[in-house]
Amino acid sequence: MRTRSSRLATIGLTVIAAVIVGIGCASPVRQAAAPVQDLVVAASTPEAPSSTATPTPAATASPEAAAASAGRTPVPSETPREAALVVARAPQPAPAAAAAPAPAVAPAPAVASAPAPASSGGTSTAYTYGGRSLKRVALTFDAGSDYGYTTDILDTLARERVVATFGVTGSWADQYPAAIRRIAAEGHGFINHTWDHGSFTGYSTGGRALTRAQRWDQLDRTEAAIQRIAGATTLPYFRPPYGDLDASVLADVGARGYTVTAMWAVDSLGWNGLSAAGIEERTLRLTSPGAILIFHVGSQSQDGPALPAIIQRLRASGYEFVSVGSLIAQ
Repeated sequence: MRTRSSRLATIGLTVIAAVIVGIGCASPVRQAAAPVQDLVVAASTPEAPSSTATPTPAATASPEAAAASAGRTPVPSETPREAALVVARAPQPAPAAAAAPAPAVAPAPAVASAPAPASSGGTSTAYTYGGRSLKRVALTFDAGSDYGYTTDILDTLARERVVATFGVTGSWADQYPAAIRRIAAEGHGFINHTWDHGSFTGYSTGGRALTRAQRWDQLDRTEAAIQRIAGATTLPYFRPPYGDLDASVLADVGARGYTVTAMWAVDSLGWNGLSAAGIEERTLRLTSPGAILIFHVGSQSQDGPALPAIIQRLRASGYEFVSVGSLIAQ
């Protein structure tokens, strides 16, 4: 009996010891899982980037290592799910690394949209007056329709020894090259009045505003025509068709080198059907020191016939006639 009781006691102690060992082996897996969970939470928390950037090897490997040392396979619902979360979040820092070169790429559009070599890169300034301290004015003549009174106007200017500035369109220059050559030969200047007198803003014509590329094309073609025909240049003078002007036009023409936009202080209104006597009276009444005056060469306007009397009467009043460039420079 004593021997049998001793055997039962020994078996009971063995069972209790096995249970205790089993409990002790299982606990490291559950405890090791906690650092993996902490890593996942840290990866999703912006305030703790260092946790994701420098996970300790023991934290990530401990579940599998502990399970292996305990002689058991990791539970699928524990380690694989948590490891998958860590892998899925691991690439998050990559966009930050990829975005780092962005500043180097950003300047590219500025280079692509930079003005051509002939451009000044600045904006244009609109002038209706030049310096007003002296009794000087600038006579300007727009040419964009027919030949009209061109010869009469040039004859008057030559006879009166007056220098003027002509705002010509490229199409007019192509149509009347002899007039362009005479204007240049007699010492008058040119203003770029575009190729075909289309509104840059669309305001007066009801059309769409031209793009920068279209505006530049109008300027470039006209400049090329003046250079080809007379060896002269329209730079840096621009005059908008119809006087249609806004900030975008000033920016675009300025970027192409046309830093002076020659507007006007006095419009003869000859283009609007005013008689020669009416043109003379209006011009004399409105003229003041430093004014830019605008006339037209076309046959629709009586500016040509009115010009001799205007020059003579303004000169009698003490006025001197200069180019647009000289007027704004004083």
